[in-house]
This record gives sequence, C-alpha cells and structure tokens, in this order.
Amino acid sequence: MATVEAHHKCSASVEQLLGRQVRYQKHKPGRHLSLERLSLGSFRIETVHRFGDRVVLNDGLIVMENAPAVMEREGRIALLFATGEELYLNAE
Repeated sequence: MATVEAHHKCSASVEQLLGRQVRYQKHKPGRHLSLERLSLGSFRIETVHRFGDRVVLNDGLIVMENAPAVMEREGRIALLFATGEELYLNAE
C-alpha cells in the first residue's frame, strides 16, 4: 500500500475502472468488503452500481460498503477504504 500511496497526490473514483481488464492480487479483509464471488483469474470491470454508500462491481462480484479511494501505479490498482481495508488488483 505504501508504495502506491507514496506516488499519488490524488485518487480516482471507482467508475474510472469501468472497462478495465484486471486480475485479483490480494486484499486486507474486513466486514465492509465482500469478495465471496471474486474470480481469481482475469476479469473485466463491466458495471459499477451505487446504492447509497454501497458500491457494487459486476453485479455483486465485489461489494463495498463505502466508496474507496482508487489509486494506480505501474499497473497496480489499490482500492483503499477509510476502514483500513484494502483491495489490490493488477491491470492487464
């Protein structure tokens, strides 16, 4: 996380990941991030839906209870939550 954060002054929104081909790398778990349906292979982010504070990617593939800060550096995408949870994806 520190390497991604150290090289960014601003963050992007989750919507900016639409259409990106990504692969799961790792996550720091918690109760605000659900990855139960996550494919461990490569997948394309096709939909982003917001329901109040909840953000849902690909119709439930990834469910987030609040919107994360999204940062990218050299193909590594970090989704950082205020709760301390983290999700890392590799762009392909």
